[in-house]
Amino acid sequence: MAISHHLIFGQYVDKKSIIHQLDPRTKLLIVMALMIAALFLTSLASYVMLALMVAAAIAASRLPASYIIRGLKPVWLIVIATSVFHLFLTQGGEALIRLGPLSIYELGVFKAITITVRIVLMLAMATLLTLTTKLSDLTSAIEALLSPLRRIGVPVQEIAMMITFTIRFIPILMQETDKIMKAQRARGVDFSSGHIFRRLLSFIPVIVPVLMLAFQKAESASQAIEARGYRPGMKRTQLRTLAFQAIDYKALLLSGLLLIMLIALRM
Repeated sequence: MAISHHLIFGQYVDKKSIIHQLDPRTKLLIVMALMIAALFLTSLASYVMLALMVAAAIAASRLPASYIIRGLKPVWLIVIATSVFHLFLTQGGEALIRLGPLSIYELGVFKAITITVRIVLMLAMATLLTLTTKLSDLTSAIEALLSPLRRIGVPVQEIAMMITFTIRFIPILMQETDKIMKAQRARGVDFSSGHIFRRLLSFIPVIVPVLMLAFQKAESASQAIEARGYRPGMKRTQLRTLAFQAIDYKALLLSGLLLIMLIALRM
């Protein structure tokens, strides 16, 4: 199946749910706080609690869990590679398996499992954020949260726009990559046979046109926003004014309490 069929990161799905109704700043703050917390979790109970929180958020969003799982498939290779490195390179505790010069220790198994769970949960949270938030609203949320940095000369508008364009172009470039790979296969390029170095070399005819396409897309986007009168640093109005509602305060309060519990479970 094509890569773009699996990639759903950055694609908004319109649903009538509590998660969709939340202010984008609320969702962004909660996701950032939970991601930071996930980096410091140490106990099994804390991982279980965070997993339950993510599962509850997915259920509240009314999005199929299989949809999020399918969206994680393109990064499984990275997750597996990271876990294998920790499995064989982390030493500590009792040696469980010895494979010649390599050994698998208890600490290595624990690290491999925790790293895998941590990455999967963080990617699930980021994917859920983009699936339930329009990119225009996400841009406004980033700009609003970073607005205090304007006082020290930080280009907040430009940073928010760059982040939004990056998220927006991920699915577009993946779709174009699929098209280029199909065209190269039609020309006789084989991406699945031979040793690992031969497979890597076979992707060169794909990487070069994708990079050229990325530069072309960036140039077209730059010309489009200039044609619409956008000027960096200028004060501009918003079509939708962000405002916290009662549901946002409840969500922030509940997330804060759960975050305190995560910290307590870590100790």
